[in-house]
Amino acid sequence: MLYATTGTFRYFKKEGYKLIVEVDQELSDYYRSLIPRYKDVNHQRYGAHISVVRREIPVNLEFWGKYEGQEVEFVYDSEVKWGRVYYWLNTFSEKLEKVRTELGLPVSTEYTRPPEGFVKCFHMTLANVKHLGVG
Repeated sequence: MLYATTGTFRYFKKEGYKLIVEVDQELSDYYRSLIPRYKDVNHQRYGAHISVVRREIPVNLEFWGKYEGQEVEFVYDSEVKWGRVYYWLNTFSEKLEKVRTELGLPVSTEYTRPPEGFVKCFHMTLANVKHLGVG
């Protein structure tokens, strides 16, 4: 089932260009709590977010920072997905696709797509199993 909510655009340029949508941490915590307790998982490394730009250099830098602090709506699939290393929720947003296009980037890259999933969607990482030596 898909649910709609909002997050906030945050731009960074400390170690390269990074654009995320900050998401309510309680949303991430709730869905992580649905992972069975017998699964030995780590919390995500950073606060709840959706990566929009990561390890890329935007072509159209005149648009960098354009939406800083603005809210953006997205929908997410309430089914927790998992792969070899990560647990996540699939997220979808035409606005995030538009922002990537505006910056001169393809809508989908290995950093915006779920770890093992779709082409035109983003994701919110919930947990990982890197401590088990699989990541």
